[in-house]
Amino acid sequence: MAHVGVLEELMAAGLIISCVAGTSAGAMVGAAFANGQLAPFRETMCALTRSRVLRLFDPIWPQSGLLEGRRSLELVRPHLGSTIESLAMPFAAVAADLDTGEEVVLRSGSVVEAVRASIAIPGLFTPQRLGQRILVDGGLVNPIPADVARALGAEFVIAVSVLQVHPAVLPHRAARPGLTQQWSERLRRRWHTSLPGSTRVLPQDNGTPATELGLVEILSRASTVVQARIAAARLRDDPPNFLIHVPLRLGLFDFHRSREAIHAGRQAARQALPELRDALYRALPLVERVQRWFDMAATRWSDPRSNRESTS
Repeated sequence: MAHVGVLEELMAAGLIISCVAGTSAGAMVGAAFANGQLAPFRETMCALTRSRVLRLFDPIWPQSGLLEGRRSLELVRPHLGSTIESLAMPFAAVAADLDTGEEVVLRSGSVVEAVRASIAIPGLFTPQRLGQRILVDGGLVNPIPADVARALGAEFVIAVSVLQVHPAVLPHRAARPGLTQQWSERLRRRWHTSLPGSTRVLPQDNGTPATELGLVEILSRASTVVQARIAAARLRDDPPNFLIHVPLRLGLFDFHRSREAIHAGRQAARQALPELRDALYRALPLVERVQRWFDMAATRWSDPRSNRESTS
């Protein structure tokens, strides 16, 4: 849900988003955004209480997963749209083929089925069958799908991540504007500030001994550990133009804390905006940057107030 806060903050700042690609929960938020239903989606999620979240569970164990996941998707179905082709902007959800291990990019067909496939964490949710494929959580292959956004037509990719990527596997240099050495160092400092020790990917901040963790919590944390490692590798090989990291530690089913997650996303986006604007400007062709400079200069000198200020 942190993605909701980031998107709303970027739109409030006047940024125009032309397409969206998402993995796992990012696919669900991305679909609501592409359908023009981000605000109603936010209200639905923020209205959830702990008891209402528990009622969304549809356990089917001991079959191919602990939960079916259909009941929770029915809650948000009105906000996601019918088919991907009918959405207001290009959208893609990322899943993984359980048989071949291939990355599967879903760009057509049912939005709900695509989102259901992208969030199907193995062991927790039953896999999603689409055609001849058995699909599971896209975070196993591409947690931060910058390359998918580029394939949709994005020229400048802004990625959002809530994963606690270990500093030892972060890229030392960026291949594209925005993922700068300063960004890398800032994320490293956040890691060491928030987490005790340099080898733990997911800290236990609630004081619960490891032996008392439930099966759902263990599966959830294990999935996040894997995704964090894969995300670090993808950031090295194909980084986005700009990455907004949201320092958020919530459980997989803490949807009753959606307001907290959205607020964290807003804060992260607001803090990143100055650097993001600079990265966007530097990504412009030189001719366009020069033209913008002349336009700003012309506006300043044609404004009588600016002239008075400059001569006073």
